[in-house]
Amino acid sequence: MIKAHPNVSQISNSMAICDRFVTAYQETHPNDTVLQHDLYAEGNIEIDSSNFQTWAKLSEGVKYSDLSSDEQILVSRQQLLQEEFIKADKYVFANPMYNLFLPARLKSYLDVVCVSTKTYKATTKGPAGLLKDKMAVHIQSAGGTYQNSDNPHMQALDMGTQYLRTILSQMGVTDVKGVYNEGNSKLDEAAMLQNRQQSMDEAVQLAERF
Repeated sequence: MIKAHPNVSQISNSMAICDRFVTAYQETHPNDTVLQHDLYAEGNIEIDSSNFQTWAKLSEGVKYSDLSSDEQILVSRQQLLQEEFIKADKYVFANPMYNLFLPARLKSYLDVVCVSTKTYKATTKGPAGLLKDKMAVHIQSAGGTYQNSDNPHMQALDMGTQYLRTILSQMGVTDVKGVYNEGNSKLDEAAMLQNRQQSMDEAVQLAERF
């Protein structure tokens, strides 16, 4: 379960629906282990110059034990996230839409776990996913109506959902379903709560068969 909401103090539609999904999933899959990450609460994992410097040292033969403490923490955390992602059977991503895309930290997380030779391999025909027989759910809230629109132009504007599905497919995860809580900017508080409840009901039904 990957939560990506930057304002943890805000009552969030996507996080409320996500929490309802998790509760329903745990009730119907009591023997499953659910591992949750709150990306904005856990701190930054953005790939920056520190990563490239550390990777260069390791490629040159520097031992892990000879790296600085900050470099060891960086490498260990990213490797842990990659190993967790590879071992997982199912994925749930929950986020608000930000400017037609995903929140920045969710994109950074995907940058970390989408790694050549680990989650996909390069072939003459393009990337081939290494993660087989896995499923994913995308829970997203938005002020406008995109995925639930009959207008192809509006659907195409949701570039975050398109990207998430594309990068998951690159890693081999093609069974991706969604719960899209949309149109909230035009609703008053009562209507928004009703809209959220409808999405929660949809999430419960999806969790039971996920």
